[in-house]
Amino acid sequence: MKCQHCGNEAEWVSNAEVYGRPYGTSHMIWLCRPCDAFVGCHNNTRTPKGRFLAKADLREARKKAHAVIDPLWQSGKYRRKTVYIRLKEAFGKEVHVGDTETVDECNEIIKTAMLIFQRHALTPTKTDKQV
Repeated sequence: MKCQHCGNEAEWVSNAEVYGRPYGTSHMIWLCRPCDAFVGCHNNTRTPKGRFLAKADLREARKKAHAVIDPLWQSGKYRRKTVYIRLKEAFGKEVHVGDTETVDECNEIIKTAMLIFQRHALTPTKTDKQV
């Protein structure tokens, strides 16, 4: 995987390289040491969770986006699929926080999710609720 910031090849390493110890159940990441940019991998494979290596500012923005989106479905009020369908309808394309390349993109996802799910007209239907 190439680093979009500097063009160097990223290394596939344990996340202990950045956290000081293996963190989580999937502990492999793609890391660009010169840029201090990285992205986690799915289930300890070489498959990145996002398309772009993230520097500290983007990692924080992605965490904030997930902090807004995830409670919507984790609370059981909406199904995860419903949350992402509504975001897709709003953006006109699939929305994956891990695919964001800029802090502004994350902020737009946050703002849009808050607007969509705060509307009274979008209360969950029986099919939206987790049973």
